[in-house]
Amino acid sequence: MKKLLIVEDEEVILKALRRLLVRNHYDVHTATTVEQALEAQPQSFDLILADLRLPGAEGTSIIPAAGAVPVVIMTSHASVRSAVDAMRHGAIDYIAKPFDHDELLMVIERALLQNLLQAQNQSLKLELRRTRVSMDNYKSPAITRLLDEQEDDLKIKNFQHLHGERGTEREALARAMHERSERCQAPFVVADIGVDTAAADAMDLLGHGHTSINDGLPPGGLLQAAQNGCLVLRHPELLSSEVQRELSDAFSKKALMLPDENRQRAINVNVVSISYEPIETLLAEQQIIPQLAELLAQNQIEVPPLRLHPEDILPIAEQHLQSLTHRHGLRRIKIPPESVAALKANTWPGNAAELRHVISRAVFVTRSNTISTADLGFGLNEVQARDLSLDEYFRYFVLANQNQLSETDLAARLGISRKALWERRQKMKLLRDASED
Repeated sequence: MKKLLIVEDEEVILKALRRLLVRNHYDVHTATTVEQALEAQPQSFDLILADLRLPGAEGTSIIPAAGAVPVVIMTSHASVRSAVDAMRHGAIDYIAKPFDHDELLMVIERALLQNLLQAQNQSLKLELRRTRVSMDNYKSPAITRLLDEQEDDLKIKNFQHLHGERGTEREALARAMHERSERCQAPFVVADIGVDTAAADAMDLLGHGHTSINDGLPPGGLLQAAQNGCLVLRHPELLSSEVQRELSDAFSKKALMLPDENRQRAINVNVVSISYEPIETLLAEQQIIPQLAELLAQNQIEVPPLRLHPEDILPIAEQHLQSLTHRHGLRRIKIPPESVAALKANTWPGNAAELRHVISRAVFVTRSNTISTADLGFGLNEVQARDLSLDEYFRYFVLANQNQLSETDLAARLGISRKALWERRQKMKLLRDASED
C-alpha cells in the first residue's frame, strides 16, 4: 500500500481528499502546514500532495526536504504561471482546483509510476556500471584498430553487421561503437533473438501484444525503445520471413505501423546486427530475406578470433583481473610468468569470452596472491601437454622456457636446429628481442 502525505489547510478539502484516497487503498497521512509536514518526515512517503497556498510557507517549500519523493502541487490559481513556478521548484506535476476525482487519481498514479520508472532506471544504470567492463579500459588492440579503421563509416552509415566466431565479443564492439558515436547519450538497446524463443522475441522487438507501459515496453517495442539511439539485433536470421519483412519496411520507411493505434510512429535508430556469418552467407542459405540483407550489408565488420591476435591475450586477461578484484574488493592478484606462458600457448577456441571465464574462475579458486596454471584449469603438466597439437606445444614450450634458456638450448630441447627454431618463431610471431638471447 502506497503511503501518501496530504498538506492542505482547508479542513473540508482535506477530509474529502483523505476519504477519496483511503477508499482507493492508499495509506494517507495529513498535515495543515509545511512545518507539520516536515515533522512527519516527508522522505518516508511515496508521494506528497501539497497545496500551493499554505499558512506560513508555500507548498513548494517542502520539495527540498522531500528528496526523491515526488511532490504534486494543488493550486486554486489555474494559470500557466503557477504551474510553471511549481515545476521550476521541482514538483513532478500539478493539478488545479476544483479538480475531478478521477483526474486527481490519474495524476497521482502517473506521478507514482514516473517515480518508479526513474528509480528503476537509476538502479539499472548503477548495476550496469558495476558489472559491465568499461570500454574506456578495453585494452584489445585488435578491437581498437577496428574502431579506428571504421570511424568514417560509423559516422555516415546507419547499419553495421558484426560477424565472427563465438566469444569474439561482438556486442562489446557494438557498445564501443555506440559510445564513440554522436548518439552516445541516447539508448543502447539489445534485442536477443533465440532459436526457441524467436516468435516471442519478435513480439518484444516490434511491440506486438504490448498495449501499455506496464508491459515493460512502449507500444513500438524494443525498436521504439531505441529511438534516437542504437538497436542491436542478435541473430536476426532467426526471425521469420514475415517479421524480417516488417522490420525491413520499418527501417526503409523510418516508420513503424502500430496496429493497436492504427497509425505510424517515426523510427530513427542506428542498427547493429550480430551473427556468426556474413550477410552474403546468410542470404545464400536463405536465412535472411533480400530486403533486410541489403540494409544490413551496408557496412560489415569481421571480428577476428583471439588466436589471430595473440598479443591481446595478456592485456584482456589483466584488464579483466583488475575489474574483478576492484568489483569484489579482493586482494591484489598477479599472473606469474609461467601462467602468462600458459595463457599465450592456448588457442582459445572460445575466444575472449572463454579467456574472461578462465580468469574469473582462477580468481575465485586461487588460495594465494598469484594465479597458477592449475588455477587456470589447464595446468600444462607433461600428461596434459601430450594432448596439445605440435604447434600448441611449440608455442607453450617456447613461451614457458625462453626466459631461462638460450636459443641453442631451446632448439636442442625441441630436437630441431636453431634455423628451424627461428623459422617457426617467424611463422608463429613468437620473436623476442636479440638482447634477450
